[in-house]
Amino acid sequence: MGFRKCAPVAGFFFVTLVFASSLNAQQPVLTPADATALAQQGKFAEAEHAWRAILQRTPRDAGAYASLGFVLSQEQKYPEAVAAYRKATALDPHLPGVQLNLGLAEFKQGKFEDAIPPLRSAVAADPHNLQATTLLGLSYYGAKRFEEAVKYLRIAAAADANNNELHQTLAQSCLSARNYPCALEEFKKLEELNPNSSAVHLLMGRALDGEDKTEGAISEYQQAIQLAPHEPDLHLALGYEYWKAEKYDDAVKALQAELAIVPDSGEALAYLGDIALKQGDDEKALPLLQKAAQVQPDNYVVYLDIASILVDQKKYPEALATLQHAVSLSPNQSIVHFRLGHVYQLLGEDAAAEKEFAKVRELKQKEDEELAQKVKRLPTVSDPH
Repeated sequence: MGFRKCAPVAGFFFVTLVFASSLNAQQPVLTPADATALAQQGKFAEAEHAWRAILQRTPRDAGAYASLGFVLSQEQKYPEAVAAYRKATALDPHLPGVQLNLGLAEFKQGKFEDAIPPLRSAVAADPHNLQATTLLGLSYYGAKRFEEAVKYLRIAAAADANNNELHQTLAQSCLSARNYPCALEEFKKLEELNPNSSAVHLLMGRALDGEDKTEGAISEYQQAIQLAPHEPDLHLALGYEYWKAEKYDDAVKALQAELAIVPDSGEALAYLGDIALKQGDDEKALPLLQKAAQVQPDNYVVYLDIASILVDQKKYPEALATLQHAVSLSPNQSIVHFRLGHVYQLLGEDAAAEKEFAKVRELKQKEDEELAQKVKRLPTVSDPH
């Protein structure tokens, strides 16, 4: 009797299972061809669903992971795309195109350091792949590894002579790497293409400044100011060149013009304060330098000048504190340790003074060794490269 009560329930489950099996039988099994077709039609969400379904059936399919990564990138789901590409490369390190796509996905997230290894692999696999070369150069640039950026951006720029943005990035990389001949070469090209660009004249001036061609830099900055008289940084750059050339009256005019555009320019205030100090006007210099320190508190040179004034005023403890702060900002500048040692001497603290002078000798030796290494790397007459 109990069996008869249960029979209808068992019958219900039987019918349910049959119905569910019928539904599953009606659902098509998605194939790689289906997923690829969906992606080609721009139906990326559907394509993502298809590739995920395929991977549930074949979880070690490297190509499916690579295709999923591509679809996720099209949906701008870059972190998920990176995970898919990395899974693909783990399963098959030699799968074509995946390293490039992985690098591109990292690049689009601004993760330049992470983009470099896969892009290097892509370039190694195909040195003639211009996209991989360009992305690698731009990734080095974004990671502020400028010397390496120059190597690849030069190749990319040579292949795309009319790409102003690429040439400008190359020029800026050369400038940041202190490769001034390279920078000048690129900026001259840009100047020919854009003779009315104040930005190009500004950068050209910086390249000339790097080669200590002060008069040439002044000319470039003057041209930039003629084109854009109210643009920030132009008058500052001109003022700096005049300051470097000890043309202080001209420097003051340029720096005051910068302050009229950018009233809180810490650099302009610092140079004006330094000029007043050099001209023996401590009373005028100190407030300018103090304001510069407020605006730009990480500029150790400002504190050096303030300390000089304090020493002139025989305020040695205040000068000591100021120089100690300068050391904390820039511990590897020999001039800071030298000035600090001098103040210790004035305070009668000879042991502390000698410690600072020993640091000066250590830093000077290191600077000489680094210079010697640079000289060794310079090409000789018999080595044109």
